[in-house]
Amino acid sequence: MTTFSSSSVESTVKDCHHATLTLKSSLYATEAGYKASVHKPVPTKGEEFNDRYKSIYPAPLALPSDELTLDPKCPPQSVRSWQRDKDRNAVTPQRNVIYLATPTGIDKEVDYIGSWARPNVSQQKQTTTSKYSTPPLPDIQDVVSYLSAFYHPLPVNICAVPLAFTSWVDTPAPTKVSSGKERKRKRTTPNPIALRTESSKTQIRTRSPSPDGIFPTQLNLNDVIDFAIDILPTDAYALLLIVSHDLFEDDDDVFVCGRAYGGSRVAVISTARYNPDLDDIHNVDRLHAWPASHCAEYINTIGNPTSSLQPWSRKSRPKSQSQSPSFTSLPLQSALSSHLERPPSSTLLWLIRTCQTSAHELGHCFGLDHCVYYACCMQGSASLTEDARQPPYLCPVCAEKVLSATRAESETRMGKLMEVAVGWGWGALQGWCEGVLKVAERQKKDVGTKS
Repeated sequence: MTTFSSSSVESTVKDCHHATLTLKSSLYATEAGYKASVHKPVPTKGEEFNDRYKSIYPAPLALPSDELTLDPKCPPQSVRSWQRDKDRNAVTPQRNVIYLATPTGIDKEVDYIGSWARPNVSQQKQTTTSKYSTPPLPDIQDVVSYLSAFYHPLPVNICAVPLAFTSWVDTPAPTKVSSGKERKRKRTTPNPIALRTESSKTQIRTRSPSPDGIFPTQLNLNDVIDFAIDILPTDAYALLLIVSHDLFEDDDDVFVCGRAYGGSRVAVISTARYNPDLDDIHNVDRLHAWPASHCAEYINTIGNPTSSLQPWSRKSRPKSQSQSPSFTSLPLQSALSSHLERPPSSTLLWLIRTCQTSAHELGHCFGLDHCVYYACCMQGSASLTEDARQPPYLCPVCAEKVLSATRAESETRMGKLMEVAVGWGWGALQGWCEGVLKVAERQKKDVGTKS
């Protein structure tokens, strides 16, 4: 599940050129009790798994208030334990399609629902240079393209059944007239709402407003999940339902961005909080979003173990606490260089975030737990601040699971992802894929030379 709240940790490195990257976790990781897990792979090609990848894939950042420092004892899921999981759904010829669905209509009697997806930012925290505008919502066909590459070669289709919001009751809600100064203004109590197909509907509970006041009304995640289960096609390996409205799960949540019920083969995500125009509100540091999140200066600054989960000043940093830079991998350096040359627009950034969360939640449908081995798309996330720092790729442990499930070739899959990145102008992912493919080619030559 991807459950988020606003994080109090902000970057204190406001003017940074990311001169040095590091593959290491922050020093705070040790203070919090997180210890990197060593993966013991199923013996296959005679290569030591960890030796092969330790100089390519960065460790989890494990910064203050990150998921791994809040839950440092989260158990690792090895490839062997994933393979032995009896509850994991296998891809079969009868169930091998990933479906995407999204409500495309709003019935007239509940036409006010459209306004619920628009955030109220007029009185929220914004920088002096940031003016609120509405980038276009991510196109579901673009999400299909990304997931087709991510889970290659499984087919990814848009669900053919039309979905729409409608009223749960058959008669309109009564009109109430308030007293006093507001007597002249009539106010209509919204009808209970539902999501429907052409033949059935599921009631969706709501909460107004969101606890942080950003969205006027939220939808209940559990009810949306029930609807997704109801519309699951018979040939589906999994179904992902994407909504543009903000979600909540229970009274303790401020908001929830996604959830997967792997056993039921369904997942739901909301695009609402990924709107880049809300980044200031959620303390998202775009300067140190992936791949710049592995900037050594940034990690040294935020990851000070004496900070008690608070950012600290570079002026007061003891030199003895500084994290020494480590050897930087070719893929990470390539990703950063391409990212700095071609930073994503707000429209692309919203799409990227939607795609990353979509891939993550569908990963749970493939039986993948949250990753604790490396920085990885399957890591858990405790805030939108942390979410922006995480990579879009699968680490080698999680990739081995997905490749086993989909029967894909690693380099073919990477090539498909690079094609998407090139087509979108997503420099960071393109650079990462190019770097990984170059490393793979070098390793092949080294093996050929030794033999």
